[in-house]
Amino acid sequence: MIAFVALLAASAAAAPSARPWTDAPVSSPRPTAPPASIAGLVKSSMPAVVGIVAVTARMGSIDPFHDFLERMYGTGGGEREQPVRGIGTGFFIRSDGLVVTNWHVVEGATDVAVQVGEDERPYRGVLVGKDDATDLALVRVEGGGNFPVIQLGDSEGLEVGEWVVAIGNPFGLSRSVTTGIISYKGRRDVNPAGKPGYYDFIQTDAAINPGNSGGPLLDARGAVIGINAAVNPSGQGIGFAIPINMLKEVLPQLEKGRVTRSWMGITVQDQLGPDLAESFGVPNGKGVLVTDVVEGGPAERAGLRPGDVVVSFEGEPVTESYRLRWLAANAGPGRIARLGVWRGGHLREVRVGLVGKPGDGPEPKVAAPLVRKDLEPFGFGVEDLGPAAGGERAGVRITAVDLRGDAYRVGLREGDMILEIDGHSVRDRAEFRRTLAENRAAVVRLYVRRGSRAIFFGLRRATQQTARADGPMAPEPERKVLDRR
Repeated sequence: MIAFVALLAASAAAAPSARPWTDAPVSSPRPTAPPASIAGLVKSSMPAVVGIVAVTARMGSIDPFHDFLERMYGTGGGEREQPVRGIGTGFFIRSDGLVVTNWHVVEGATDVAVQVGEDERPYRGVLVGKDDATDLALVRVEGGGNFPVIQLGDSEGLEVGEWVVAIGNPFGLSRSVTTGIISYKGRRDVNPAGKPGYYDFIQTDAAINPGNSGGPLLDARGAVIGINAAVNPSGQGIGFAIPINMLKEVLPQLEKGRVTRSWMGITVQDQLGPDLAESFGVPNGKGVLVTDVVEGGPAERAGLRPGDVVVSFEGEPVTESYRLRWLAANAGPGRIARLGVWRGGHLREVRVGLVGKPGDGPEPKVAAPLVRKDLEPFGFGVEDLGPAAGGERAGVRITAVDLRGDAYRVGLREGDMILEIDGHSVRDRAEFRRTLAENRAAVVRLYVRRGSRAIFFGLRRATQQTARADGPMAPEPERKVLDRR
């Protein structure tokens, strides 16, 4: 959930008649100097920024000692599914609870919590849509509401040197603000994720760290011009954000759950150069040179061949291979695209029937909520701590907490050690269960040790199965600073 990894780019559909976001007024020029009051800018934007807590179930070792036994004797160890929690950032773009974040923040999550407001009230989040190739995702607050939104700006006219502000949760330090400038734009020569994608990063020296992923990058007017997504871990002041216009283009499809891309079936190169341009008869030396055509693909059927120079797509000039890929992917399967092509010193129009991109099958289903067979009635699992000094059992340790249960709502977390129930010591798991079953009080009081702290928690039996989908979950009594990667 972090800013170390990000994919970038887009796919899109035609813009809907009613935009689902609020645009900043593009008629007002961007300030070229630092904003008069960064504090005022942050104050107006901060309420719409949220924390994202995602729980994933990963295979992990029970503990190093059991690992040793397994390796030496083939018994006593092994792996099991362990809940792993990670932290990222997001922001509301609609008052009904629609949140934008990075896909890598919630990828594989079994449970998602959206932390809202200064008191970080956690609401349950539901994944609406995701796009791996753009590293974008939408999460909706379960039950809806009336939440503050943040304005979306325009990343098209950005200039290097403009002032920007980043807001996020670096290393779990919520609501952190950093400032800087745009160091570069159109950064397409980096691939931090190591995966195919559409890269067009805004580079900034505003500090971005693990946990900032999915948070807004604001211009001096307080409008979002980027989504913080990646950093160069080997340097300082080298962060990357997804341009907000990419989100705008892909958003209509994201709201439907997935993005469908189109494909022409050609390989191209950027560097035409004056010599090649003269050789191919391109008068102004601008265009994208076709180097290969996929056999049986749409481009071959349309008559494109190696040596053609594509200079426009649907009337829009193209001078870079990235732009041609972007436009072709966004046009949509089934569309007949008009290409301006130089061939043999003459400009001609070629019509290509676009198809779905190969390999773009049905998206994988969202991971099912984490279900543990050993969860207790209140929504958490326990294990024996083992003998304490003197041979007495010391209590039980919480091994898993269901984000949807009352145990999580009141603040119980994995790793907590339960020592007493209503003043009665519990030495092991069997005694814990027996004491819990025999207790008929409306509120079950747990005495818990967390690290060096001792904490009391109360669980009310009458609401132990309540879903609470219509409101927030209680905040954690103690924040853990986590780094998912």
